[in-house]
Amino acid sequence: MAKDNVELPPQQHKRRKSTGTINLLVETRRQASDEYMRAQRAERAYRMRKNATMARTTLRETKSHFRQGFEHLGKGFKGLLAVARAVPYLAGERREIWRRKAEAKKRMRAEEMRNKLEKKLAREYAGAEGEEEEAETAEAAEGEKGEKGETSGKLEKRGKK
Repeated sequence: MAKDNVELPPQQHKRRKSTGTINLLVETRRQASDEYMRAQRAERAYRMRKNATMARTTLRETKSHFRQGFEHLGKGFKGLLAVARAVPYLAGERREIWRRKAEAKKRMRAEEMRNKLEKKLAREYAGAEGEEEEAETAEAAEGEKGEKGETSGKLEKRGKK
């Protein structure tokens, strides 16, 4: 224990350090570090304010969109209920349109049938008149032939056809 109480002679350095320079460097580093930390804090605060401003604007717009959306949804449901009450009228109107189309189609078919029948009757009537005229001309021709005395069975058969 006696050795612990013994004082050692201070070590002699070859070159003596300048404590002023070291202290100055340490203090400069501390100041730079503090300024850097303050700058980072200020930058974060600026970003936060900027993003918060944009977020508030977006929130306001979103609220107004939702408000309009709910208003439109309400109007949509009211309109849907009105349409549901009016379905019988819509169906009746649709049925009326279909009925009119069917009647028009039926009238067109009847008109076509009537025209077709009229043409057929006109042909038959014209054919009957034509046969009467042929018969009259054939009789007149026979009368003339009978007077002249020329009778040919082949000609008569051909004329009747």
